[in-house]
Amino acid sequence: MKWLKRVLIALVLLVVLAGVLAVYLIATFDPNAYKDRISAVVKEQTGRDLVIEGEIGLSLFPWLGLSLGETWLSNAEGFADEPFARIGEVELSVALMPLLRRELQVQRIRLVGLNLNLERDAQGRSNWDDLVAEAEADGREDRERHEGAGEGPGLKDLDIGGVEILDARVSWRDAQAGTALRVDPLNLELGRIRLGVETPLSLSLTLIQEDPALRASVDLNALVNVDLDAQRYALRRLVARLQAEGEALPRAMEAKLEADAAVNLAEDVASLERLTLESLGVQLVGLVRVNNLTGEKPVATGELRSNTFSVRELLTQLGEAAPETADPEVLKKVAVDLAFEANAEAASLSQLLIQLDDTRLRGSARVSNFERPAIRAELDVDRINLDRYLPPPAEEAAAPRPDAPAREGWPDDPIDLPVEMLRNLNLNAQLTIGEMIINRLNLARISLTLTARDGLVEVKPLTANLYNGSVEALMSLDVRGDTPRYSFEPRLQGVQIGPLLDDLTEGEGKLAGTTQLNARITTRGNSVKQMVSALNGDGRFEFANGAVKGINIAQIIRDAEARFRGRTVERSDEPNQTDFSELRGSFTIANGVVTNNDLAASSPLLRVRGQGTADLPREQLDYRVDTTLVATLEGQGGRSLDELRGVNLPIRIRGSFSDPSFSLDLRPILEGRVREEAERRIEEQVTPRIEERREDIEQQLRDRLPRLPGLR
Repeated sequence: MKWLKRVLIALVLLVVLAGVLAVYLIATFDPNAYKDRISAVVKEQTGRDLVIEGEIGLSLFPWLGLSLGETWLSNAEGFADEPFARIGEVELSVALMPLLRRELQVQRIRLVGLNLNLERDAQGRSNWDDLVAEAEADGREDRERHEGAGEGPGLKDLDIGGVEILDARVSWRDAQAGTALRVDPLNLELGRIRLGVETPLSLSLTLIQEDPALRASVDLNALVNVDLDAQRYALRRLVARLQAEGEALPRAMEAKLEADAAVNLAEDVASLERLTLESLGVQLVGLVRVNNLTGEKPVATGELRSNTFSVRELLTQLGEAAPETADPEVLKKVAVDLAFEANAEAASLSQLLIQLDDTRLRGSARVSNFERPAIRAELDVDRINLDRYLPPPAEEAAAPRPDAPAREGWPDDPIDLPVEMLRNLNLNAQLTIGEMIINRLNLARISLTLTARDGLVEVKPLTANLYNGSVEALMSLDVRGDTPRYSFEPRLQGVQIGPLLDDLTEGEGKLAGTTQLNARITTRGNSVKQMVSALNGDGRFEFANGAVKGINIAQIIRDAEARFRGRTVERSDEPNQTDFSELRGSFTIANGVVTNNDLAASSPLLRVRGQGTADLPREQLDYRVDTTLVATLEGQGGRSLDELRGVNLPIRIRGSFSDPSFSLDLRPILEGRVREEAERRIEEQVTPRIEERREDIEQQLRDRLPRLPGLR
């Protein structure tokens, strides 16, 4: 056993000798004497000046320790004179023996007072391009050297006792974009770092933007896991809180993000799971996944779902006024549920579900070619009352003063269309709605296709069930030229026009009956006045079993007849309307003037023919209705006018749209009837007497004829 004892003694002597040597080296070696040499090497390798103003501290065993005082590196040529990087203090301690086994054990890394200035000039050149190029070249040489030696360059193990970065500052100036940002301060603390083992991370920073002024503070905590062998990097139980304020924001804002974040380079995937984002009363939960992460075309997919939130409260917190709506209770219950997919060329919503108060919307959408977006969408709505979302009705205006000027024609204020947006819009959307109320109109089973391309916006067709009938319409807006052009081609079948107009005008509709209508109308202009004056088109209409409200032709005839004869005008309780079993005709529109020359209406009482014009720009009517009585007026609430049966009775309608006048002149008709009656009575009374007298004369002549000489 003597040999074993001798070996142990030798080992002890070697250890003692190594310790003595280390102490001697530490005591006699002065790393500060090499400052100039270190600066010269950096100058040779990078072309930049490295200035070590503080002291360099060094320890060798058992930890290879390095401390560095105030040090700075000059900026790249052509950029600002301030240093590219400056540090106040660096401390680093590495276990020496594990390095021989390609194991990195670091006691701690401490960096205090880092000041990093990053810049990009107007040509797009950054002040770190030269350093990156040098680092990439060194990396290639290292890889080639390791590959030539048949060794893997990676570490077998990593063990860092902790990382601490205190009071760091990073500034960024971009001359191309005209932006200036800085992070001041930045503090980071990491616990013990071991491969495949979680460690706590704490990060806080303040981001400051100068124009527009913005200040944002971020506090982040998470558990970090780095697995070099599996190429997996994760932040579990990530919690980040943001506070921001400034000119770029409507008000001070707060947000909170929670998630599990992971990057798997082996599968080329990144993910955010158990994602929760909260801000301003809105909460989003879901997940996001990015496939082909390092490839040329990464693809992001995900699902997001919101809580039920109030748009009114959200707008208020954003410093915006909530819209005034007819129903103040709308926009208080909104929720969104969606699934998406996006890459650098396109984005799509494969599932979209929106709850808007009592309305449920389902659909999908896709946007491609972001430089000139092409949008494709489908949306299905179960039911919606749009009147609840429209502005509240204006308060009734006070009665105008007698000397107040009347409204002068149609509004001539320019209509500000988003022309450039419409010209760039590429849209193909399909919309279906189960039930809809708009402007008090009730529609059902609505379907339309909306397309837009190069400034031509078209709806073709729009179909819907409307008041026991159906409507089909083609519409278009053309902004390809200097003046917008509009076209409208409606077709109504079996529509009850009375309830429709009653709802549309709040019970003041002028027409009732079952409607058939076909029309083609075009116009152009930049204001309502211009469009009214440019109206052109034609159409045909037919109404069955209805009435024209606001005019009672029978009563007009009775009133006119009574006045002519000097009688008292009769009061009647019958509705102020003219019933008909059929009313039909056609019309043309030329520069805003509507002309109808073939109006025909019939009822058990009347036969009506009409012709005339409605001048829309001037808001004037000039129309003649030729009426023929075909039955007694009894049973209609008035006296019989049998003497007018079969006679054409012309009624003139003239004046403004708001206050038209109706006139019927019976004088020529009744005077003619009087003359005819007088002639008839004269003939009835005089002719018999003449006949009697003629016979007497003839008899007297016969009696006298024989007495004449020469006669036989």
